[in-house]
Amino acid sequence: MPWRVAGALLTVMLASDVLGIGGSAEAQDANRQALALDLARVLIDDQMRQGLSDQVAISMLRVIGTTLQERLNRRLQEAEVRTLAEIVRGFVGRTLTAGRIEEIAARAYASHFDEAELKALVEFQRSAVGRKAARLTPVIGLETAQAIEGEIQQSPAMPRLIEELQSAFPVLRSPESP
Repeated sequence: MPWRVAGALLTVMLASDVLGIGGSAEAQDANRQALALDLARVLIDDQMRQGLSDQVAISMLRVIGTTLQERLNRRLQEAEVRTLAEIVRGFVGRTLTAGRIEEIAARAYASHFDEAELKALVEFQRSAVGRKAARLTPVIGLETAQAIEGEIQQSPAMPRLIEELQSAFPVLRSPESP
């Protein structure tokens, strides 16, 4: 795959699929952009940066891996997958530095918040409550997801779901089905 294609792929993924970026930095005033960058620096920690980099790498691995398999007319061998992953991870690491991720995120923040909102967000995120909220957000998200899963499993509508699935997909009527 030519490097310009891989570069274009990364640009498209960063701009739309992975980070959901909209708007251009040229249209934003300097103070608002500076506030947005400040907010990005406060909010994006090493774990989040790694998560974003991993998302990009996984997307690239899928696309490039599929292309390789099609051209080879076979599945990639384990050693080939490891080599591809190493190359892609290296590329993503060199391309998506901490500063670059913050700049990209700052454009996204600046496209969604005005200057006053950015000031309020930076102030809040730097406060003790803001830091606590940021620290606990993943925990609260996990607890919420687990509670939702439990609610779904205990739903009185579950038997109807099973009936509808078995009606639409008769193979689910077999004893091996859940």
